[in-house]
Amino acid sequence: MTDAGTPTHIGKYRLDGLLGKGAMGVVYRALDPLIERTVALKTVRRDLGDDEQAREIVERFRKEAQAAGRLMHPNIVAVHEYGESDDIAYIAMEFVDGTPLSARIGERPCALPQALEWFSDLLAALDYSHQRGVVHRDIKPANLLVTRDGRIKISDFGIARIESSTLTQTGAMLGTPSYMSPEQFRGEAIDGRSDLFSAGVVLYQLLTGQRPFSGSAATVMQQVLNHTPSQPSQLNATLPPGFDAVIMQALAKDPRQRHATARAFQQALNAVLRDGTNAGAVIAAAAPEQEQDSDATILAAPASLQALASQPGWADRSRAGTDTGTGTGNQPAWLQAMLPSLESLLTRQIGPMAKLLLRKISASSPDFDSLSRQLLEHIPSPAAKTLFGQQLAEIGADYLPATATKAGGTHHSMTGQAPAAAQTTATLPPSALQPAAASPAPAPSPAPLTPEFATAVTPVLAAAIGPIATIVVKRATRQADNRDDFIALLATHIDAPAARKRFLQSAAQID
Repeated sequence: MTDAGTPTHIGKYRLDGLLGKGAMGVVYRALDPLIERTVALKTVRRDLGDDEQAREIVERFRKEAQAAGRLMHPNIVAVHEYGESDDIAYIAMEFVDGTPLSARIGERPCALPQALEWFSDLLAALDYSHQRGVVHRDIKPANLLVTRDGRIKISDFGIARIESSTLTQTGAMLGTPSYMSPEQFRGEAIDGRSDLFSAGVVLYQLLTGQRPFSGSAATVMQQVLNHTPSQPSQLNATLPPGFDAVIMQALAKDPRQRHATARAFQQALNAVLRDGTNAGAVIAAAAPEQEQDSDATILAAPASLQALASQPGWADRSRAGTDTGTGTGNQPAWLQAMLPSLESLLTRQIGPMAKLLLRKISASSPDFDSLSRQLLEHIPSPAAKTLFGQQLAEIGADYLPATATKAGGTHHSMTGQAPAAAQTTATLPPSALQPAAASPAPAPSPAPLTPEFATAVTPVLAAAIGPIATIVVKRATRQADNRDDFIALLATHIDAPAARKRFLQSAAQID
């Protein structure tokens, strides 16, 4: 001990400084003299008496070492050793030269590219830990460390739940109130979707500068259980279209309505970046076949659909019809023929609510014109709406026979039969849809992403954003499913429209 009562060593570790202090323990900067490695030494006292809660804290400390110790990932603080010395238990962890994310978040929104880079690291780490049966249970900015090179590392698995552990049982309410999921407040069994709720709160705060739930612990609990926060775009009008739906899905009260996995959450964000930003609009115009990607993530239903689904009796009405497909009932032949294609097309835009919406709209649509106009109202972004309108026109060309118009052109019968002279026909609104003369050939599958392509595109990106391109490329290779997704992700890091356009053109020419 020093004269001030502070130990100089714990076990084999030499203590070089104080990193943090809490009610039950202290975190030191320490040195492992055997391999000359600097570590963060997290300690907790073992002589806390016979109090049951104190004993559980010590046991939880061991579980932290067990939980984090089984995880080896670049975005998770590594655990080197667990040990006990005299009256102190300790965990020797990776020393992260950085700052907590909580110190980086102010009252103003973070820059979108930076926020999404940090959040991608968080989701990558959660996807890894959830696949190995570890739920963190306390995701919040204070437990996310930002390294000197701008990476995020998750720390503090002190209340983590391990699938094989009996320590955290149903009925235990653990976590930090402003970031806790509804099921944590209710003391219910939790899984990885609880962490995704907490991650959604973090993303909301990054993009708006405000937490969606705030106040005293009791107030926060009432808000988390019963209150729907303002959509992020109401607090930050610069957010691209589509972000509201993705974030609000993460904050759903029912875990079954959230993103199923961290990877699904990331893919939903990727889809918004493709379709909802200026970069996405450029990409969509240059390569609309990306919309045909079978791996594209389906987005959360927009608020208008959520309101529709919450109407009294809507759930019962939506189940009317057959048990498979969208249901046909007494629908006209032209509608029955195209329903599978319409449902598939709409699902790519709004997710599983597509089937319910299509039933509702088709029941009140006398013709294809009316059906198309109503469907277009529910497409979230302008770029996606334009492409969706073109694809609707192609479906019309496939399933509706062409008939002569008064002007000598063609249009499509809304009944699927050759119309009588008195029959009323209509065409898709020229302002919304661009009629197609014939159905195009199926879009080719996106090219696979290869290390060679990533290497070749790095200097092209560096010409636009500088040396950081190397880091951006490495991260994008972990997130993208194919070459198109990869290029789209890289383009979001280029602010200037002209530079972004040059990058897209140059990247498209790389073999």
